[in-house]
Amino acid sequence: MKKILSAIIVCIMVISYISALSSCGGAPAKLSGSVTVKEWLDKKGEGDDFTVTVKLVSFENPYYALVEDDTGSVLLFGLWENGEPKAFAEKGIDTGDTFVIKNPVYNVFEGNVEMKEATLVEKK
Repeated sequence: MKKILSAIIVCIMVISYISALSSCGGAPAKLSGSVTVKEWLDKKGEGDDFTVTVKLVSFENPYYALVEDDTGSVLLFGLWENGEPKAFAEKGIDTGDTFVIKNPVYNVFEGNVEMKEATLVEKK
C-alpha cells in the first residue's frame, strides 16, 4: 500500500513539475529592438517595433531583391512608403549597400519567404 501511495505521489509531482515548466514559457517573445535576419525568420516577423540591418546582394527586379546579414538571407519586396512599395533606386539603394529597415512583414509568395511592407530607416 505504501509503495502504491508513494508511486501516486511521485506521479503527481512529476505531472505538476511538467505542467509548471510548460506554463512558464508562455507565448514566445515578439521581436523588438535590432534583430538579425535569422531572428526575424525564426519569429516569422512577429513584432511591433524592431529593425533589421541588411545588405543588398542582388536584384530580381527594381522592387524585389535578395538581402542578407551575417546570419542569413531573405528576399525583400520594396521599401514601402505611404502604403505603396517603392523601387530600391527611388530610395537610393543599390547592390552592396547596407541599410536599416523597420518592421518588415513575414510573407510567403510563390513558395518563397519574403520581407514586405518594410520602411527604410537609414542607409549606412
